[in-house]
Amino acid sequence: MKKMTKDWDWYAVKVLYECLISGEAAPELMMDDNSPDDHKMFEESILLVKAPSIDQANAFGEKEARKQQHDYLNPYGEKVEWKFVELIHCVWLSAPKIQIGTEVYSRFLIVPPDIPTKEVISHYYPETVTEELVDKNLLQRNEDFDI
Repeated sequence: MKKMTKDWDWYAVKVLYECLISGEAAPELMMDDNSPDDHKMFEESILLVKAPSIDQANAFGEKEARKQQHDYLNPYGEKVEWKFVELIHCVWLSAPKIQIGTEVYSRFLIVPPDIPTKEVISHYYPETVTEELVDKNLLQRNEDFDI
């Protein structure tokens, strides 16, 4: 493998994790009626990677994403596992130096001209519309009670 040099570039690597919950919730710990059985949760994460090529950035990004898999017991006594699913996208960062304000990821959303902005937001960012579901997901999958 090449030694890291000034010739290496920064890349933003988008990866996807899936949250898997197993075990039986302890009834005495159930403080509410949240049930993980009525939805699935995924996390999209963007990792910064420095590499000599986009192919190497993909390889480094996937390796790093796999290292970040983890598990823990949630407040209900269930095992929560965050598993790497897939590397989604890799973008070369054209900025010569990473600093405050450096754009680390972007994508274009192409939609028909008659689609209202609110519909675009609800389609691509549904978590911004469904507050109840977001709150439920955070509580069920968080390691701590202090969220």
